[in-house]
Amino acid sequence: MATLSLRMRDDLKAKAQQLASKQGVSLNSYINATLAATIAQTETLAMMGDRLSNVDREQLHARVMKFMSKTQSGTEPTLAEIEQAISGQ
Repeated sequence: MATLSLRMRDDLKAKAQQLASKQGVSLNSYINATLAATIAQTETLAMMGDRLSNVDREQLHARVMKFMSKTQSGTEPTLAEIEQAISGQ
């Protein structure tokens, strides 16, 4: 594992420490998780951009809208219902 010295503004560090504290993690863990999430998001967007580069955007939009028109509003499942569905009971 690499070690990195990082310079940042005092106010930014204080805000990051507050967020880390709210999540119950160290500043180091918070920065690592935030950086990992940012990298994953960037890589995902790049991959999706590559996969959609040759797609007809209007046709894709029409397919998405058709799918969305079939969704139904309703109540969200409870935690117990979600756990039951996951366990297969």
